[in-house]
Amino acid sequence: MMQSFATPVQHLSRLSELKSLGGSPIELWVTFAIKFLDSLANFSMHTILVLYLTQEFAYSDVKAGSVYGGYGALITIYGIGTGLIIDRIGVVKSMSSGVIISLAGRLIMLIVTASTLGQVMLLISLLIVIPLGNSLMFPTMMIAIRRYTEKKNRNFVYGLFYTIMNIALIISGPLIDLFRLLLSGDDNILPDGSVEPAKLTYFAWTPYRGILALGVACTVVECILCLFLREIKVEEVDATAALERMNDDDATSAASTIATQQRTSSFVVSKTPSLQSMKTTLKKGSFRRYMVLGILLTNIKLIWRHLDATLPKYMIRKFGADIPFGSIIALEPFSIMLSTPIITFFAENSESLPMVLLGVSIASLCPIFVVIFPSFIWAFCVFLVLFGLSESIWSPRYYSLSVSWAKEGHEGIFAALAFAPTFLAQLPAGALSGFLLHTYCPNENYCNGTPLWGIVFGMALLSPLMMLVWWRWLSKEDDENVHDDSNEVAYDNANVNSDDSLDEPLLRTP
Repeated sequence: MMQSFATPVQHLSRLSELKSLGGSPIELWVTFAIKFLDSLANFSMHTILVLYLTQEFAYSDVKAGSVYGGYGALITIYGIGTGLIIDRIGVVKSMSSGVIISLAGRLIMLIVTASTLGQVMLLISLLIVIPLGNSLMFPTMMIAIRRYTEKKNRNFVYGLFYTIMNIALIISGPLIDLFRLLLSGDDNILPDGSVEPAKLTYFAWTPYRGILALGVACTVVECILCLFLREIKVEEVDATAALERMNDDDATSAASTIATQQRTSSFVVSKTPSLQSMKTTLKKGSFRRYMVLGILLTNIKLIWRHLDATLPKYMIRKFGADIPFGSIIALEPFSIMLSTPIITFFAENSESLPMVLLGVSIASLCPIFVVIFPSFIWAFCVFLVLFGLSESIWSPRYYSLSVSWAKEGHEGIFAALAFAPTFLAQLPAGALSGFLLHTYCPNENYCNGTPLWGIVFGMALLSPLMMLVWWRWLSKEDDENVHDDSNEVAYDNANVNSDDSLDEPLLRTP
């Protein structure tokens, strides 16, 4: 049976959801701040990574793309293990560990040069240290949002969380252009566009190292913020009974008061053995549906990878070295920032699966502009704005489901396994990016954007088409959540942490 979505508070005003954040624990705001700083560090690095590898370490397009892809794929490989760890050690230790590991990796990337030792240390940073830190950080922050919020405003908070991430993205773009303007980094580039290896063994403050230094500074602040985290959860406040006994005026006033009162309690991490937790997760129908949905959306998500691995090099070679590609790419998160709160506000109670299909369908059509007009900057601007709009429709819903469908205390392994297809697909995506650049846009003298972006467009179209093929199975509902796993109950003390299991019915929002 479907849950009822309407509550007295929801009927009063969406504004009550915003007011309810006023009584949230400080951990929620600390998580927002960490997310902002980590996004600024990560996305600025992602945008310049292939350029950094080519200009600072003389990597070819294919090699740079492959390393970029390997970096993303390894986040998943490590994530399966760290997902089990997160469930056992809790949010605070997981978050702190991820930040410290990320700081070490970013420091290594900042100081190494193209010497033999430097090349080895670079790969250790990109393929071991930073992916390990990220595999701890991302799922932990999603879990933290669930622990620090109530059901009635959780979807709204996920929208804010997503908006904060995109504010960091917006800022990172112009910052990249500013560093490229203020710091000289082209003295190792020869007239034919190739790199002079002899100059790469000396440390110099190039634009890309300046951006990496910014990431290090952000991570240091994250370390300090982690000191303010506690292992707690927000208890649900049942206002329905009280409001039903009041008249409309009294109910309005009471709802406003209740919305700002949130009680917290200590959260005890799961005692279930790791393998048992994984087995339980794999048996869940909701997990299988979410994982298949992730696989079907992979080609759409790969457009994100092309914005990092393909677009910066393409724009420099097509439009010249002075092109402010950072600010242009920032149009996508700017579009998301403007549209996400509006869409979240008005479509909060819409069914999730149709919203995902709508957004993905729009996203798959966006590259058509750069396929037809690959030599015009305005075409890339239109593509990025529309792609941002589409992302704001489907992406927050998709990611919030990763923790709302999971059993409380087992969100880490659920998220790690469910996101595995997406990150693993980054490996061939990085290699494909390098191949497309090498084949269709190797230098400023030859850069044919139509076939390059045509391949990206054709792959993106497969996502909504495959969703329609699998629609009946994806939208199928089951009542698995009303049954407890007997083996798991034997390990966990069910009275310590109340198990709200799924916060929403399958493929719906609370």
